[in-house]
Amino acid sequence: MKRVLLLVILIASVATFAQTDKQIDKAIKIFKKDYSKGIAKLDKYMDKESFPRLRAWEVKVEMEYLKYLERNELWSNIFVNIETDSTDVVEVVDETSDTITSDTTETIDFMTLLMEMPKTNFLNVCRQATILSESYSADYYYRTIEIEKDPDTLIAEKAVVYFDEGMEFFEKKDFELAIMNFKKAIKEDANYYKANLNLGLAFWNEEESDSALFYFNQAKNLQPIILTPRDYIIQVLVEEGLYFRAKKECLDALCIYPGFDVKLAYLKVLYVENKYMDDNRILRSFYPNNMRFEEQRELNGTFSAYRAAKNKISKYCNEDGIIEENGKTDDMYLEVYSWRQLLNNLSNSERPDYLDFAKEMEEDGYLDCYVFLSQFHVDIYPQFKHFMSFEKNRERTKEYIEKYLIKTYDN
Repeated sequence: MKRVLLLVILIASVATFAQTDKQIDKAIKIFKKDYSKGIAKLDKYMDKESFPRLRAWEVKVEMEYLKYLERNELWSNIFVNIETDSTDVVEVVDETSDTITSDTTETIDFMTLLMEMPKTNFLNVCRQATILSESYSADYYYRTIEIEKDPDTLIAEKAVVYFDEGMEFFEKKDFELAIMNFKKAIKEDANYYKANLNLGLAFWNEEESDSALFYFNQAKNLQPIILTPRDYIIQVLVEEGLYFRAKKECLDALCIYPGFDVKLAYLKVLYVENKYMDDNRILRSFYPNNMRFEEQRELNGTFSAYRAAKNKISKYCNEDGIIEENGKTDDMYLEVYSWRQLLNNLSNSERPDYLDFAKEMEEDGYLDCYVFLSQFHVDIYPQFKHFMSFEKNRERTKEYIEKYLIKTYDN
């Protein structure tokens, strides 16, 4: 997407929030002239609040995404120049340390690290936004950048040629010729995920919903753990008024990656029936227990037992937080075990009201579903993915949603 278009989206998104805020509006105006200064202005405003409003986080994420695109493009261009002139000695200045490296090989390694920095920094913003807020943009960007890797690594060369030609026509909005080339690509290699996905998009743009759904489903079947085709299927079904099928697709999607963007799509479908989903999420100022980080911030007060649980069970955990069989617990996941330790450590009089629902889920046997659906965060994705690899857990999660989370609006 063009950078100028993203700026338009960023500014237009202000209108989606009923409550305006002059400080955020000022930050957006500054950002249009200077990315870094605009973000700094917004950060200064957000630092004054323990849990900034959703609008602030949505604007920050979009700003950071534009900054990421700009820096990624900058470093990519520099890296290409180095690669194309690799026979010469290259001098590169590191802006943060003013260090000059003269060896070509070391320079390329160094540049590779620098190229990763914009993405790493942006993903950390998304990670923060999805623990301190319900930022649907942050979940979307994290998933599409980091989780959904390109599956088309072994595609026939001729199929790729047809696909690239199709994309050129698609970008020119010549969907008829795009469709023709995408079909040729699929004929050369039926397992071409992106060709099926974009053929669906081309048909959708031509307002041929049945054909669009067919190829979106083909893409989904080729890559069942990638959420993007499911997202398009939901949108088409909603446009066609097929809400029952859309709800089913949403439930399936929530078992693939229950980000705020997916939950928002489900809310839109439920709204037609005068219903909504209350996932009883708790905003936190700390990240989940994580075996990949040896040192994590110590927690005091209510959640002290949650953090302490990591040390209790760590010797039985792999780096993803999957617990091997042992004599201490039947829990298979570090996050579920940590929540159980938290809840069992608090008496009824000590337990704050916001944990009552979690306690109810523990008593009803749905604590794991509550943890992975209601309290989902990217840090526990490996555990979530393992949990959802079992059909019985997917079915229990859907039961949990429909039994406990779906509410009806009061008339």
